[in-house]
Amino acid sequence: MHTEESSRKRRRLATPADRSSAAAAGTAPSIISLIVASIFAALATLASLALVLEHLAGMSLPGCGEGSPCAQAAASVWGRVKLGSFEWPVAYLGLAYFLAALITWLALRGAVSPAFRYLVRLGALISLGFCAIIVATRMVCYYCLAAHLANFAFWITIELAAIRPARPHRAAVVLGSVFALTSLVLGIWDASHRGAVAERAEQDRSAAAQEIIERSRQIVSGPTPSPAPAPAPAPSQSPDATPLDSAGAQRPQPPSPGQPRQAPVAAAPQPEQVEPAPDASPDAGPPMFTGRYRVGPAEAPIRIVCFTDYQCRDCYNIEKQLVKLYETRDDISISIKHFPFNADCNPGAARTLHPNACWAARAAEAAGKLWGPEGFWKMHVWLFERRGEFQNLEELETAIREFGYDPAGFAETMGSPQILEVIKADAVEAKQLGLYFTPMIFINGVELKGWMAPNALIRTVEQVAATNPPPRSAAYDQPPMAFEKYVADWRDGKQIKLPSDKQAWTLGTPDAPVEIVLWGDYQEHYTSRADAVIRQFVAQHNNVRYTYRHYPFNSDCNPNLKDRRFPNACLAAKAAEAAGILGGNEGYWKMHTWLFEHRQDLTEESLSAAAAELGFGAAMLLAAMEQSEVQDNIQDDIDAAKKLPVLRYGTPPGLHSIPTVFVNGRHIPRWELGDQPVLETILKEAAQ
Repeated sequence: MHTEESSRKRRRLATPADRSSAAAAGTAPSIISLIVASIFAALATLASLALVLEHLAGMSLPGCGEGSPCAQAAASVWGRVKLGSFEWPVAYLGLAYFLAALITWLALRGAVSPAFRYLVRLGALISLGFCAIIVATRMVCYYCLAAHLANFAFWITIELAAIRPARPHRAAVVLGSVFALTSLVLGIWDASHRGAVAERAEQDRSAAAQEIIERSRQIVSGPTPSPAPAPAPAPSQSPDATPLDSAGAQRPQPPSPGQPRQAPVAAAPQPEQVEPAPDASPDAGPPMFTGRYRVGPAEAPIRIVCFTDYQCRDCYNIEKQLVKLYETRDDISISIKHFPFNADCNPGAARTLHPNACWAARAAEAAGKLWGPEGFWKMHVWLFERRGEFQNLEELETAIREFGYDPAGFAETMGSPQILEVIKADAVEAKQLGLYFTPMIFINGVELKGWMAPNALIRTVEQVAATNPPPRSAAYDQPPMAFEKYVADWRDGKQIKLPSDKQAWTLGTPDAPVEIVLWGDYQEHYTSRADAVIRQFVAQHNNVRYTYRHYPFNSDCNPNLKDRRFPNACLAAKAAEAAGILGGNEGYWKMHTWLFEHRQDLTEESLSAAAAELGFGAAMLLAAMEQSEVQDNIQDDIDAAKKLPVLRYGTPPGLHSIPTVFVNGRHIPRWELGDQPVLETILKEAAQ
């Protein structure tokens, strides 16, 4: 008692200075840990924020183009969280947690309570698990890895910090509140994005259903057609746009794990239920529009043909709907064609997005060649259940034995040139039909646009079946070819109000009823080609006006980009705007034309010579290029491009490739097809 009393007296007698010194000495280590841990938590937050902005705002991240390990990680089963119909990228949850941990740490002011330490340990354990997945799958997403390593370092810092008193539940309350609030904001943002896509998809689906119904009515009243002629060899088709990253238009997404499904073949298939499609050899006559292997009768009221890729998430989702239709309806036929997004077997694939897609398609076709339709469909289902992934031939042979077949000769058949040619033929046909991405679905010869709407395929089939269409063969179903499709896609597109142009230099009649707007880069090849077609058309018509808007592929003047793909893109855009300031509308278009004509040899020296040639004066042009008005006009076009709505399924709002062309407010998804005049045809139709 005496000792305790003495201690209390000493504490009461201690001076304020003594107490201040003691406090400072006690908090010095916590200040260091506060700063260090805050830095690590901030790094984790920023890395995950970049991934979220890429998904929701279309921000282009270096190394995260489609087909990259980063894209593969985001597309994998580990990159998304799915609970029923609820599906989020893991990056959302990562951002919510890292931000919550940072704010909680700052709110505690370095006070490490046991509760907070346990929460951080849990977060570190999850990060360690994701790092292990990254290493095991070799899908190295550097932003993911940076976020998890930073979080791991955050945990180590917290472990080394001394435990200081704090309110028992304060850490859990703050962290949980911030996590919930961040998740709510991301949820609203994501819902808005998904809602815009879903609304457009449903409009397209409904329109496609009506077209299918109308076509069925025409078939009833029309004559019986002859088998459709086989399509001519596909013209060489170059991409008509430059993507903003190393990817193309569609970002693949991971399939959601599903329950084991019944194969789309009967337990004891009858000849009329499972049979090969008509032979495409010259002796058999021209082929009809159906796959080599079909389930369902040769003549069915509803005939479905699907171009697919075994590693495509959306294809997997459509496959589940196909299985359900097969199991519940007897008035349909289903057949499959291949379009692997892999350049090894697909002449129409500019790049390889799905590394195993060719071997998966080969496996399905080899099974069909060796064991007929039943073998094809068994392998088809097995491949989709594994999302097209298998590690080696032994895994395939094990599955084949489980099917009840002898795998002898399978490897040789799968690797044969004949199987490769079959897959290539499907891919060529798909390009001839104007395939943008997989899946591409046809019902009774009509493309099912809007297949990304919830249960779109099932609902459309039910809607069509309700009209009682008569059974017909595939002879009635040849779809239109790519040229007609490209024009129709523009014609049926949604008209949107384009963002205003602060300084619009107009070619043609200023108040003309037909408006053409193009976003592009003076050094980009396809922009040059599209611009030439448009300017020639404007010169021949007096009811057309054309506005060119800048989207230079150079991070020096375009903050939306991270690289300098075209070194002189900014220089060219500045020159055009400066020429407009000096010479008005006429001066702008003089320089505009010169820039495209000299895009390959554009330098500051050649530009100075052109200035004198065009009547501006080199010194005057160079001085005008440095005016703030010039950069403001360029930035206005760049900002307007990012304000565009969703233009293509699978992408966030905004511009994602150049050239991006609008005619009367309707986006042209594809404007070029070999030497066929797609853009010219659209312009003529608009001008009529």
